[in-house]
Amino acid sequence: MIDEYRSDTLSLAGYPDEIASTGFVTLALVFHPEMQKDFDLVCEGLGDWRGQATWLVHFRQRADRPNHMHTYKMGEQIYPVDLKGRAWITADKFQIVRIEADMIKPMPEIRLLSEHQSVEYGPIPFPNRKTVLWRPKTAEIYFDFRKHHYYRRHSFDHYMLFSVDAEEKTKGPKS
Repeated sequence: MIDEYRSDTLSLAGYPDEIASTGFVTLALVFHPEMQKDFDLVCEGLGDWRGQATWLVHFRQRADRPNHMHTYKMGEQIYPVDLKGRAWITADKFQIVRIEADMIKPMPEIRLLSEHQSVEYGPIPFPNRKTVLWRPKTAEIYFDFRKHHYYRRHSFDHYMLFSVDAEEKTKGPKS
């Protein structure tokens, strides 16, 4: 499970048009071993992303598998949105540098006619932990929802790495 926090409130009141656009980090989970079985994955061959050799991999939600990837929540009701798209993965280190995804079919029951998202990933250094993690750097989403066209652009640059260490110490009873 992945949780995302961008503010100290869970209210929609702080979002434009009271529509929260979150979860861009989870798009890369299409390639997680536990999620791969829910998608048809096809390597389209070698390509290029900004002068770097990349593998192009197409993905599509399988109709016979549950959708754990992308949803719209309206009140207490959850509406899964099946996705298809393409990922650019570096040929040398196999890091995801870009993913584009579109919804497979319109969802008239919630008046969502189309959605396109693109996320660019890159190395994020955490000097205190002497580690680098690949995280989203920018994300864009376009969607046609309730007879309105929306565009959102997000830049991610204030990542914080949290970790918890635990150590158990036992003592015998005092006599």
